Amino acid sequence: MNKSGLLGKRIPTIVGLFILIGGLVAGVFLVSQRQGLGTSAGPTDSPKNVRITNRGTNTFSVSWTTDTPTTGFVRYSENPARITTPAGDVRDQISGTAQSYTNHYVNITGLAADTTYYFVIGSGPQTYNDEGKPFQIRTGPQVIPPPEDVINGKILNESAAAVNGAVIFVEAEGGEAISTVTRVDGTWRLNLASSRDKAGQVLTYDKDKTILSIFVQAGTGGTATAVTNTSNDSPVPDIVMGKNQSFVDSLPPAITDASGVTSGGFGSLASAPTPAIAIQLSEEATGSVTVQNPAINGEMIATSSPELRGTATPGTDIRITVQSDPQTALIKAAADGTWSWTPPIALDPGIHTLSIEYNEGGSLIAINRTFTVLAYDASGGLPAFTATPSATPIVTPTVIPTVTPGPTEVIPTPTPTVEIVMPATDSAELTESGMEWITLLLVGGGVALLITGRLTKKWVEGDR
Repeated sequence: MNKSGLLGKRIPTIVGLFILIGGLVAGVFLVSQRQGLGTSAGPTDSPKNVRITNRGTNTFSVSWTTDTPTTGFVRYSENPARITTPAGDVRDQISGTAQSYTNHYVNITGLAADTTYYFVIGSGPQTYNDEGKPFQIRTGPQVIPPPEDVINGKILNESAAAVNGAVIFVEAEGGEAISTVTRVDGTWRLNLASSRDKAGQVLTYDKDKTILSIFVQAGTGGTATAVTNTSNDSPVPDIVMGKNQSFVDSLPPAITDASGVTSGGFGSLASAPTPAIAIQLSEEATGSVTVQNPAINGEMIATSSPELRGTATPGTDIRITVQSDPQTALIKAAADGTWSWTPPIALDPGIHTLSIEYNEGGSLIAINRTFTVLAYDASGGLPAFTATPSATPIVTPTVIPTVTPGPTEVIPTPTPTVEIVMPATDSAELTESGMEWITLLLVGGGVALLITGRLTKKWVEGDR
């Protein structure tokens, strides 16, 4: 038998089989990859919106949310290589059993002053850290506690029913956030005097004029925001879930700095010797230009691209600057007496300052307004105010794989796993991934080679 002829007849068939099998394998792999992208965007029990609050001499609190109800706890230690001391949710300590929540809140007490602590978050069956390393926080220095200054209020849902187990975050101007959990009747209570400044010292504030920013996190029950001041904080008017409320009628002309010293406000700068063009700074508009959004100092805005707007005399030239990362634009008031501008670069979550400058009567007038951009969800859009107090770090936890227990517990720090989220679309249909044509091409090529092999075999046998 002619072996070379036999091989010549079989090679197209063999090659076709290999291509056909390869096409099927590639198709299955690509389809499975596409399914993985779709499922990664679904609800999980991984921690989100992690916040560290109530930093004191011997305490701090940790809170987070999950998409699905699950149990939660924190393990902490002064030694980052051996994090073993557990702390459970405050509601579990009351009930005596571990229960499932979508918003989680853990108080850690009995700590040493001015000491760095490391912790990980347990959520469901997994343990999470901060991108491959433990979370960490340093407790405040030893201080003399000031007299108690109680603030309190009540949280209601849209049906006016009390909200139990919601986490309340309160932040005074210049201070770090303090927090607590609502009781069964929806009420909450905090000691504002326990607030610390950014250096960890006791916060000094005006007990009548300091602005307070309030954020409510109720897990699947939604969120709410409110702004009030220290003259209207005992009690704070009822806060309704799903709303952005302001309980400040007007802002005082005086400004209280971080040291607690009350000044005459920015307007007092105009009385100093100045060049030919005087510069007048004021918290509220005193001339022809007004700011309507943000409406008040400390307003919380649930978008990273806010439309900043107000009124002005038609044709007025207005210079707008937004801090922290400065963005500046020069605009002209419209014929209808309004102005508006949206920063071209999305603003990061946190506190920003809007400065408006314009000329009026030979003077350069400036209006300054602070506002807070609420944190947004990377999966697309802004859920109902997924926010954090500005002094609170926002972190993305990383899962820690389970390890076999040994005499010494060591928490591994693997490379963070990136979760890919499908982009939002205008309809319920997802955009095709563009991989099907490769599978069809490979399968079609394999079939074509099989047919070619068969025809070649018949042609050779016919010649014989």
